Amino acid sequence: MTFLIAVSCGSGTSDTGGTKKKGKHEADTGYTGVKSYFKNDVKVKEVAFENGIRQGLSRSFSKSGILEQEIIYVDGQKNGEAKWYYPDGKLFRVTPYLNDTISGTQIQYFKSGRIKARLDYLDGRRLPGLEEFNMDGSKITGYPTPQYRIEDQYKARGVCKLFIEMADMAENVKYYRGDFVDGMVDLTVLTPLLQTATTGYLDMKKTSGHSADSVTVVAAYLTGFGNRLYYRLSIPLPYKDLN
Repeated sequence: MTFLIAVSCGSGTSDTGGTKKKGKHEADTGYTGVKSYFKNDVKVKEVAFENGIRQGLSRSFSKSGILEQEIIYVDGQKNGEAKWYYPDGKLFRVTPYLNDTISGTQIQYFKSGRIKARLDYLDGRRLPGLEEFNMDGSKITGYPTPQYRIEDQYKARGVCKLFIEMADMAENVKYYRGDFVDGMVDLTVLTPLLQTATTGYLDMKKTSGHSADSVTVVAAYLTGFGNRLYYRLSIPLPYKDLN
């Protein structure tokens, strides 16, 4: 069994007593200073507090004691640039936060310092596209695109079967029914499709009183760098009463 041990330092107090720093109009509510947390005698976290609230720089370390992550807190919320590092200490990723929510452009780096990828967020939601680069700085293009086919069983069963897959039959894709929200990706409003390794399935059934010209599907393609590229596919329906 392992234990996480906190050690306090700085201008504040430990958990057992001492003086605390007060703001001009702020009640003295808790610890002010920096706490270090240890596991198996190795520091795994370092957190700054003011009156018991996270304030300033927090850092996380690997089990071997190497810096992995730095995040700035303002009044207990992530604000500013959060940074992640490779095991050799070189910068891996910078993610902007505003009031505890990702907002802005996340940038990923190669160990050389060249930009590896850019992904844009707004209020915690992703823009569908992205930019990725080779190690020589050239932009990656030619990602596969989604396509669909329809199996019409309407006259026999009142059903049209939709099959959605990438042009190259890629397996690293997730398929959803639904649409972008204000041009942004919001997985909470999307419904995952049944799928095999390569293909998403959607049965559109004859429904009384329903009228629609198309159905929208989102394909989430996983790139070679481990990022998601999102596609919106509007599929025209052969019959208006399908749902």
